Amino acid sequence: MQRTGSFLLKTLILTFSVIPLQLLYSFSYVLFFCLSKVFRYRQKVVLANLQNSFPEKNKNNLKNLSKQFYRHFCDLLLESIKGLTLPKAELQLRFIYKNPEIFAPLFEKKQSAILLGSHYGNWEWGVLSFPLAVQHKVIGIFKPLKNRRLDSWLNYRRRRWGLHLTSMQQAGRAVIENRNQPCIFVLIADQTPSDVKNAHWLPFLNQDTPFLHGPDKLARQTGYPVFYFEIQRVKRGFYEVTFEEICPNPKEKKEGEITAAFAHCLEATIRKDPANWLWSHRRWKRKRPAANPQP
Repeated sequence: MQRTGSFLLKTLILTFSVIPLQLLYSFSYVLFFCLSKVFRYRQKVVLANLQNSFPEKNKNNLKNLSKQFYRHFCDLLLESIKGLTLPKAELQLRFIYKNPEIFAPLFEKKQSAILLGSHYGNWEWGVLSFPLAVQHKVIGIFKPLKNRRLDSWLNYRRRRWGLHLTSMQQAGRAVIENRNQPCIFVLIADQTPSDVKNAHWLPFLNQDTPFLHGPDKLARQTGYPVFYFEIQRVKRGFYEVTFEEICPNPKEKKEGEITAAFAHCLEATIRKDPANWLWSHRRWKRKRPAANPQP
């Protein structure tokens, strides 16, 4: 089964490699109709997430926002697949980094950093292109797919422009092995933690929300300064990225403070243009354990 799934996706990716991106957007309209009208893909989840996050919006506002999300989501699916074979020059034209020089002083001091992002905008293009924008060695910390064949092949494609990858379980080892060279460790930090007992629970989008404790712990242990990146869609198929330092001295922070700073930045990003976040994700499926008191 894993072999079949891997073969089908590889075939799709290689097929997309010869189709211009503008032509793929024609397929996006068809995909939008199928997901939102025919199959109603996670429609209840999307609407519930939006309603709970924006209680001030009326029914028509939420319906329109849901529609915008599905349009973005369909474009994102096709762009992500196309991005695995997109030429370097075109990727750099479509995905612009506004202030990558923010990392230059750290590189001169041979100092590493931690960069936190989210499932907002087109993070897959960010994964591919970020190593082209900075002097640091870039190490992406990721959660492996259950399909090992597919996971291995996708990661091979993601490494095309210099990205290094390590699993969440091996993040500590990666830090130790690279302690003598300046690196940027990149984490998508808005994933729902499976370990809710050790999660950092915060008010986020009007809801009690668990966040991964790992990025906060990694930053406080290493002392590496922490940055946040925001991806904004300029127009269809074009994005801009800005970086912001959110914690220059992690060792001076208490547990959870860095997570709170990240959550604050992420909520501000989402409120600018809500449709570009991954609302189909069951972000609030877990509840705070009774032994973990409300702050």
